[in-house]
Amino acid sequence: RHHRLMPLYASIDQGNTATKLTLWRDTQAVERIVSKDFAADRLAAALARHGSLDGAVYCSVRGRDDAHWQALLAACPHAMELTHATPLPIALNYATPHTLGLDRIAAAAGAVAAYPGRRCLVVDIGTAVTYDLVGPDAAFHGGNIAPGTGMRLRALHAFTAALPEVSSDGPLPEWGEDTATAMRCGALRGIAGELSHYRSLLPADSLVLLTGGRAGTIAPLLDFSVITDHDLVGKGLISILKHNENN
Repeated sequence: RHHRLMPLYASIDQGNTATKLTLWRDTQAVERIVSKDFAADRLAAALARHGSLDGAVYCSVRGRDDAHWQALLAACPHAMELTHATPLPIALNYATPHTLGLDRIAAAAGAVAAYPGRRCLVVDIGTAVTYDLVGPDAAFHGGNIAPGTGMRLRALHAFTAALPEVSSDGPLPEWGEDTATAMRCGALRGIAGELSHYRSLLPADSLVLLTGGRAGTIAPLLDFSVITDHDLVGKGLISILKHNENN
């Protein structure tokens, strides 16, 4: 009974590779489903499992999936879709805000919601890797985009004559012991090196937040403390939803 007094929200984060549905009791995640092939009927069943929704928010980096959007509207007729016109609880100090990835906007909002007043390096390690700076002034101050682990490994295979296809999963010695580990370590430890560089540009009291599918693989390769938060984009989506409900 106590839990039902808290509002129930849903967020859908549709990335380049996978779709993530999170159900929230206020700001606490109570269920997460991540799928590369998320059928609309499975989505509808997951949405119905916890009862009626008080709010819902949808975000896609590859255009709206109408089946997912309709399933969300059926569960919550006043669901909100994050677009570049949506009012935000953060400022965007970016020359072309209309081209800024919606997932990057949501992750920045998540950082501000979870760590208000802190300077954060937000690193989303997925199909691509984004390194974004969020200031203590609750503003997005820019960032950089690089290839993700799979993209790096596929490029090595595609653009050379002899290098094989190699998975991102597997041993990561400091120095490659064969071609496969040399390629994998080059790709993954390369990202760790990039991350260390961007961390070195910031004051010592800055927080480093990792999210995305490969965050757990990269975190152990770093020699400084990080916070791994796989719900960061979802937290941002809920923060944006609440901002629009209250304004």
